[in-house]
Amino acid sequence: MPADRETPRVPAERSDHAPDAAARERIARQLLALTREMVELGQAGDWPAFAARERERQQLSSELFASPVPREAATVVADCIRRVLDLDQELFALTEAHRDEASRALKDMQRGQKAANAYRRFSR
Repeated sequence: MPADRETPRVPAERSDHAPDAAARERIARQLLALTREMVELGQAGDWPAFAARERERQQLSSELFASPVPREAATVVADCIRRVLDLDQELFALTEAHRDEASRALKDMQRGQKAANAYRRFSR
């Protein structure tokens, strides 16, 4: 088959499971918005809500970097991540200042999640 009539190859970053550029930008923006919200929650001392948002943030972060970021989304994603890293310094300072309270909230949330998981396992 002539080279110009070959079936086009799908780039590695565009598998059926990898989000496209627009989706990746959306995830990066959600991650940034969630991080900003966490700063506000930490400043307000709402550690249970802070802990719940941290779990969401980890999920978004995992989703964002599950596969290579499409080139078309790289600028937006990089900008969002730079901002997230800046906010992370503030989050770190807040959690250090309120470490015991934040730790209790995280442990309570984890215990609640374990209990919910056990209930789901044994209630079938």
